[in-house]
Order: sequence, then C-alpha cells, then structure tokens
Amino acid sequence: MADDQDLLGKATALGQALASHPRVREHYAAQRGVREDAAAQQLLRDYQTHLNHIHQLEAEQKPIEVADKQKLKDFETQMAGNEALKALMRTQANYVALMAQVNQAMEAPLAGLRGPEPAK
Repeated sequence: MADDQDLLGKATALGQALASHPRVREHYAAQRGVREDAAAQQLLRDYQTHLNHIHQLEAEQKPIEVADKQKLKDFETQMAGNEALKALMRTQANYVALMAQVNQAMEAPLAGLRGPEPAK
C-alpha cells in the first residue's frame, strides 16, 4: 500500500519525466515563443475579441454580417501565417496526444475501483 510520500514521489518522478520529454519541451518552447511575439499576442487578442463579438451576436439572435465573417476569416488567415502560432499549433497536437496517453495510463488502474458501468 502506497503512503502519501511514496505517491508524491512517484508524481514528482512523472513530472520530471514529462519535463524532459521532447514533445513537452517543444510545446513549452512554442508557448514561450508566442508569449515573446508581440504581433502574435496582439493577433490572438484581436481574434478573441472579434470571436466574442460574434458569440454575443449569436446569443442575442442577431444576424452576423458578411463583414464580420470575413474579418474572422482574415484573423484566422493571419494566425495561420504567423510562425510562432504555427509552431504552437504544431506542437500542441503532439503534446495533447501525449498527455491523453498519460492520463489514460493513470486512469486504467482506477477503472476497477469504480465498478461496472450501468447498463444503458
């Protein structure tokens, strides 16, 4: 039976293993690249502001003008052309896949504790 300190030690070891994994390191480097790129930061802020505007229109059941749709598409095109954002998107897919595998590996031993799933 694992005590708290043993469990925390294993969690720390997992954190260290993740921190040294190439996919994790690449993703964190890409995140830093975006944080250090003022143009990427501004583009993300502008895109999010415009996306929020469109969501507000939808929530109010107001029409979304063609110009608003085009502006959103323009932001997406600009983001696709930004090197820092491209690197982030490329590494994010690998990072998320790795973390999903790690979570699945941790969940597998816990599944038996939950008992059988109820019939649908």
